[in-house]
Amino acid sequence: MLLHAIRLVRHHVDKLKRAHKRSPAWSKVEHAYKASNPSCACCGSQKRLQVHHCKPFHLHPELELDPSNLITLCMDLDCHLLVGHGDNFKDYNPDVREDSARVRNSSDLKATLKVVAAEAKAKRLSQ
Repeated sequence: MLLHAIRLVRHHVDKLKRAHKRSPAWSKVEHAYKASNPSCACCGSQKRLQVHHCKPFHLHPELELDPSNLITLCMDLDCHLLVGHGDNFKDYNPDVREDSARVRNSSDLKATLKVVAAEAKAKRLSQ
């Protein structure tokens, strides 16, 4: 009986893992996007760049490879974590594009990043 329960749990865990698997094309799309967007949309850094999904791919798998759902954010000033996820990688910021533009267009980047990060934290959505 216990073995059956363990197998059942493993089956469901494996099924969940497969459900959120990246597309085989993701690597190419990510590389191409970074090549055409080589700086952080938030602070302009060209270091430690990551391609962020505005709408998480596991919630919107149809948008995983759509360039209009992508934005380049860095880990240099923690823009990916602070603005993209509201300071928690388990959440996401539904206004990441607008918030990134606000920081990028400000005269005091670090102060605005701090304000926007706090706002992103307040409006973040759970994945």
